[in-house]
This record gives sequence, C-alpha cells and structure tokens, in this order.
Amino acid sequence: MVRSIDRLSDAAVDARRRVLCQRPADDDVAGRHPRPQSIRRPSHHSQTGEDPLMEETHVHALDYLSVVRRRKWWLVAPIVSSVFVGLALVRFLPKEYRSTTTLGVAAPIVSPSLVNQTTLLDNQERMRAMSQQLVSLPILARVVREERLGSGAPNDPQIARLRRSIDITVPEPVANTNEIRRLDTFVVSFTDGDPARAQRIANRLATVFVDENSKLRAEHAEDTSAFIATQFRASQVRLADLEARLRKAKEAHMGRLPEQTPANLQTLSGLRQQLEANATALRSEQDRLSMVERQLEGLKQGSSDVVFVPRGNEAALPPENRVVTLQRELAAARAVYTDKHPEVQRLEEELANARKDVIAERQRPVADRLAQLQTDPAYRQLVADREMARLRIRELQRAVSDAQRQIGQYQARVEAAPMVEQQLATVQRDYDLEKQQYSELSAKLHASTIAENVERNRSGEQFTILYPASYPTEPTKPVPWRVMLIAIASGICLGGALTLGREYLDRSVHDVHELKDEFEVPVLGEVTRIQPV
Repeated sequence: MVRSIDRLSDAAVDARRRVLCQRPADDDVAGRHPRPQSIRRPSHHSQTGEDPLMEETHVHALDYLSVVRRRKWWLVAPIVSSVFVGLALVRFLPKEYRSTTTLGVAAPIVSPSLVNQTTLLDNQERMRAMSQQLVSLPILARVVREERLGSGAPNDPQIARLRRSIDITVPEPVANTNEIRRLDTFVVSFTDGDPARAQRIANRLATVFVDENSKLRAEHAEDTSAFIATQFRASQVRLADLEARLRKAKEAHMGRLPEQTPANLQTLSGLRQQLEANATALRSEQDRLSMVERQLEGLKQGSSDVVFVPRGNEAALPPENRVVTLQRELAAARAVYTDKHPEVQRLEEELANARKDVIAERQRPVADRLAQLQTDPAYRQLVADREMARLRIRELQRAVSDAQRQIGQYQARVEAAPMVEQQLATVQRDYDLEKQQYSELSAKLHASTIAENVERNRSGEQFTILYPASYPTEPTKPVPWRVMLIAIASGICLGGALTLGREYLDRSVHDVHELKDEFEVPVLGEVTRIQPV
C-alpha cells in the first residue's frame, strides 16, 4: 500500500490540488506517443467549476486517526507546553488565603419578657443589615488604625481594599429559609496574600465588630430613650394645655354639661313635685283665708250663719250666731222629744231671748258693735287666723315662684346640654387622643429606659466570637487543579487547531484514496515509501 507520495511537482499539482495533464513533447524521451490528456475527476462527481474543497467528499473515521498519527507532534507539543505553562502559573501566580471566624448571638442575661429584643426581619434583611454594618467606615477605619495598615481616614485606600476582601455568609439552612427568626450564627471571611495577616485581620475584624455593635446598640437605645422622652414631655405640655381648655369650657357651662343631664332631670322632677305640692297648699290656704274673712265679715255685719262653735259655748257667740245655733239644737230636740219636754221648752226660751238680743244688737251703732267685737275672743282668734293664713299664702307664693324659676333654669340646662356637648366634643376628643398618646409614650419611655440600662450594662443580646479565625494553609486562589484543567484544555484546543491547519495547508497525497480522488489514473501497485531525491 502506498504510504506517502511526497511533494509532487508544482507543475503537476497547482495550488488547488488540480493536475495539469498536458506535458510538453520534448519531455517524452522514449519517443512514445504523447499520452492523452488526463483530466482529474472525482470518483463521485463530474468535473465542475466549483472549488474542490467545497465538493462533497467521503471521510472515514480512520482518516482522522491517520491525520493525528501524521501530525502527532503538532498536537502533543501544544499540550505539553500548556502543562508547563499551567505549572508555572500555579507556581508564580499571586496566592490568596482566606481566614474565617464564626460569630454567634449570645442569649441575653436578663429575662426576654423584661425587654423585647426580637427583630421582625427575615434572614436576608438581617443579613444585609449586618453586612452593611461590618463594612461600615467606623469599623474598617478602626481595624486599619489598630493593625497599622494606614491612617484610617475616610479616603484611605486601605479601607477600600479591606471592604473588597471581606465576605460574610450564614449557614445554608438558615440562609435559604424565609422564616422570621433570629440569625444565630454567621461567618466572617477575610482574604489576603499573607496567611498570617489574613488570620490576624479576621480576628481583629471580629473583635472590632462585636465591640462596635455593642456600642452602637447602646447609642441606639440612648437615642431612642432621648427621642421618646422629648415626645413624652411635648405630649405632657399639650395634655396640660388641653386639660386647662377643657376645664375652662366646663366651668363656663357648669350645670349644662352632658354628664350633668341625669342629675338635672332628677332635680327637675323633684322641683315639679314640690311645685305641685306648694300649689295645692296655696289653694288650701287661700280657701281657708276666704272662709276666715267671711266669718269676720259676718261678725261685723251681725250675720247669724258664719261662726260655728261646740255645744255649751253658745253664750260666747254673737246674738246672730247664737240664734242659728239654738235653732239647730231645738230642731234636733224636737225630733227626739215632745214640745212639753223640759229640754225643748228651755231651748225655746233661750231662742226667744237670743232673738231679742239680735234685735237689740242691730239697733246699736256700728262703732259700738266693732268695739264689742274687739273684746270678743272668737273675733280676735279669727283675726289671728286671717293674718296667719295671709303669711302662709305669701310664703307659699314665694315657694311656687322659686320652684317655677328653678324649673325654668333646669329645663334650660337640659335643653342646652346637646349644644354644650357639641361645643365640648372637639376639645374632649383632642384631650382623649392626647391622653391616650401620653399613656403610650409613658409606657414606651419606661420600656426604653429599661432597654437603655440593659444595653449599657451589656446584659441583652450580644454578639460573641464562637470560633476564632483559623490559619489558612491552602490558598483559595489560584486553585491548582482548576488552573491545570484550563491549561490542558487550552493545549488540546491549540494542538487541534494547529493539526487541522497544518493538514489543510499540506498539498501532499498520502494514500490511494486521495490519489484516486486527485488523478483519474489506475493504480497498478503500491510501494512502501518513495524517498525524496
């Protein structure tokens, strides 16, 4: 089998690997007839004007193995070179070491029921807040100063370098949940080219963070207490002002306040009952006065039907009255006794005498009758009764007038209560709201004062270093196996590209199939190798 036919003449094969089949006549040394013109035709297509590289060819898998075998050094050399380059990179690239320290949340010393320290944030939000605090300027500036890395000024480049080298993570089960719970542990990492310095700065960073966090919590507690105290004092002033306004308004409407309406109604009912009783008593006294005045008038005019006295006192009565009395007694006696009964006769005799006295009394002058009445005890008693009745009537009239006046006042108070309630509603509502706010601020001030004392004494929730920073023994960058893998992959890609490129640019014919494809001539035999002359 033909292994290779090297370097055909450029006159036989052009740049497109086509055969120039026409040869000059003087080249035929043997005097043979010129060979007919040979035109290369692919075994599977007729000749076309297209580029043979664009024509369809049949390629076997073993052809690639043949190419690799022929161009093995073009493939192996880049791979070996890449391995050496990878080893050099692993050896000479700057190494980075990462030191990690674990921080945890220590349980508060005081009872959680005394100070509520639960943070209503999910894990991502709390993680973000702690990350921002960890890379804040005060913490990084203090680390730079204590480690003597720089001045610690805000524009110090060491602060920016530290910020880029710090990383904070949490355990995966805690980081992936959205439950509202406290973040108990998290890991702080610091990356540096020197493993000892990475460990030292990681420990310093954790210590400064714990200390600054405690100070920050204490400052926040103090600021919170101061703010609540300011709000509490302002609320106290507003509440006192509203109390004064409400008190003045109630004093101005005393007796007409809505809360006094039930008492006013009860008093109004009592006054009406009192008015009715006084009116009844007044009418009774007026009737009694009228009766006494009629009796007195009858005595003055000598009337006989005005005064009534018990039996046995007829002699003390005026004649007209004694006549009337005796007539009644005589009528009563005749109903029981006969006319000849001594009692009846006696009454008839007294009646006759009384009539004579009446006639004699009427014949007397009026002045004499009045003078006689002045000495009459019955007349004087009637005059005293009349004066007493008049005095009682005046008192009852004043009582009725006072009751009516008071009823009018209380009625006006009851009727004015809704209007007063409307006027006081705004002030009362502001007072109630301010009083409620005052109570809430008082409770918050008490709680914030306790929280401030707890944070100042560091008796609450505090961060602590669970595991100090470890000394890193293996660099995190570069990763040797990763560098070598990339180098070998790059060498393979480069070797493959060089092998394919060399095969594409090579114009030699290497086997029978290529020979048949290039020349339409029969193959009569195969030799092992044709050495170039």
